[in-house]
Amino acid sequence: MEFSKDLSRSEAKYKYIGLPNKIRENFPEKDELFDVKFENKIYKMKVNNKDCIMLSQLYHVHEFQEGETLTIKSAKKGYEFSVE
Repeated sequence: MEFSKDLSRSEAKYKYIGLPNKIRENFPEKDELFDVKFENKIYKMKVNNKDCIMLSQLYHVHEFQEGETLTIKSAKKGYEFSVE
């Protein structure tokens, strides 16, 4: 699975990424922790009750901006996030 999304103003400001229904099924159940590799470091993340992943803990490495593209890929263990 690979998914890319341009961050909206709201997503950048409130530090989350909304998952569309077609992608949501590729992630664990609500509040179940999973590994995310970002900038060569592993983070524990989860999907909340609004089908969003909060990006707050990644902001110390990268301050996401409106219009940036966040790409999510399945990895051997968890997921890999990258930003352009």
